Amino acid sequence: MNQIPVIVVGAGGHGLVVADSLLAQGRGVLGYVDADPAMQGQALLGLPVLGDDAVLEQHRQDAIELANGIGGAGDLASVENGSPRRRVQERLEAAGWRFASVIHPQAIVSVHAVVEPGAQVLAGAVVQALARIERGAIVNTRAVVEHHAQVGAFSHVAPGAVLCGHVVVGAESHVGANAVVRQGITLAERVVAGIGAAVVRDVASGAVTGVPARSVEGRT
Repeated sequence: MNQIPVIVVGAGGHGLVVADSLLAQGRGVLGYVDADPAMQGQALLGLPVLGDDAVLEQHRQDAIELANGIGGAGDLASVENGSPRRRVQERLEAAGWRFASVIHPQAIVSVHAVVEPGAQVLAGAVVQALARIERGAIVNTRAVVEHHAQVGAFSHVAPGAVLCGHVVVGAESHVGANAVVRQGITLAERVVAGIGAAVVRDVASGAVTGVPARSVEGRT
């Protein structure tokens, strides 16, 4: 068991889920940092919101790890402008901080899958053999990543979504809740598949939704 304590960056909804998952792993969680002054001083899941990022200066970088509590917004504007989740994490990594992997004990992860450092696989998720979850990516509650599938860096596979075998999801993309991506499909970087979409063709850019999924402008 890793004994290094963790501070969660972001005290919103995803931050709470991350903190809960870390506690379930048996990790010590010192609390959260959050830039929103209204959050500071609160206690969430019994853990304090310690302040903003300046609080981190009170700790040695080899004495704690950080966990990314910023979720994926899932809207095209946020994706096209670059993931806030990625920007925050890379800023802190450049300053020398390390980010913990988060794998809930009730997730099922094949010993033949690769979950890169800093990725998150949450409660009830399944990651099958020869799948790869890249750094900073989220495989959220009850999502399924089948064999040989790849989830790119800082992408988000939302609750209940299914990636069938050999699917590739590019970096900073978002697969919405309960969406299904057919086997062998590729989603490029910074693509959004909407809630409940059935993605049966490659997606080179933009956002798709519906069954079968079409672009939000109505193009296939």
